[in-house]
Amino acid sequence: MSDNRSGEEVDGRLASGQAWHDFCDTLKSAGDQILSAAPNDDFDRAEGYRYLARITSHFLRSSLDESDPAKAILSTTSPKIGLDNPDYVYASARLSPKFSYRLTGELNDVAMLGIGAFSGALGTPTGLIRDHYITTNELAMRDGGFELLISRERQSGNWLPMGDATNSLNIRQTVLRRREQKPASLELARTDSGEKPAPLDPASFVQTVDRVGLMVGGVISQFLAWTASFQDHPFEIREIDEKFAAVAQGDPNTTYHYSYWELADDEVYSVVLEPPKRFDYWNLQIGNHWLESFDYLHYDTHVNHETAYVEEDGSVRISISASDPGCPNWLDTAGHRRGALALRWVGADSPPAQPRTSVDKISA
Repeated sequence: MSDNRSGEEVDGRLASGQAWHDFCDTLKSAGDQILSAAPNDDFDRAEGYRYLARITSHFLRSSLDESDPAKAILSTTSPKIGLDNPDYVYASARLSPKFSYRLTGELNDVAMLGIGAFSGALGTPTGLIRDHYITTNELAMRDGGFELLISRERQSGNWLPMGDATNSLNIRQTVLRRREQKPASLELARTDSGEKPAPLDPASFVQTVDRVGLMVGGVISQFLAWTASFQDHPFEIREIDEKFAAVAQGDPNTTYHYSYWELADDEVYSVVLEPPKRFDYWNLQIGNHWLESFDYLHYDTHVNHETAYVEEDGSVRISISASDPGCPNWLDTAGHRRGALALRWVGADSPPAQPRTSVDKISA
């Protein structure tokens, strides 16, 4: 997003405090969006305002403390947005085509690594645009480790190109047993001798605060539209609408399917999958109304191709309910009456069969 204000006007808004007042007003507007979209349930309302607080905290930190591409800061903290995947450990950094970088790492227990150079951003009119992407299937490895050069100019060996507008590095580590396995050890450093990080510029600070306010509101609007779309087809798992995927580009090898559910305490939402013959990975997870993952470290709220119990015919039956129905692959709604579902297929050799779904009473 661009800011067309003159330098004098920006300086004036800082001196008067108006810039901060404006930022607070954008958060109030975002809170109004949350309230309007919340189910008639104080639990969901409280989670909605927590969602707003989490997003605000993330964008303030990433835009003010981790935003200088000259510093090559690799952040391993990420917000819960758009049904973040419990099997993914996310990492990100700000990049600039003016600089060149080296990413080094040891895979440890990671099953797959996806590394992308992106331009744009979530919550903006252009959205997040994938410029280039590479996975461990393409990386040359040595003793479980790798070195990846990131630059505009072509490099020998492992190389991730940046485009003219590339501004971020996003990494997804697939950890199939999150509670017991170790993510990759990653380090990012600059390899050029260009300019040092600059001191804080007051005008840039005001523009950043303005941009954060707009991004918070934009992200909330963007993903509330996702939730509304899923709610139009409850208990039916559909591939994501192309218009949503176009402005939130991720792994090009993944197809995304979503659903919405709302259950009484004595009901179970059953999903039967028929995985294709060959694939790299799949998982199914549930999350809340705001498309945040649940507390997957303490509740069983997702299943993947390694952890799932598979029937003799190759199908996988998943049961979603508030209490254990006594079936394999039970996903705990973790105190929630409603929420969303995400199903991911990665590297499938053919389009997966449409999942079969049903809602039934739990047998006494």
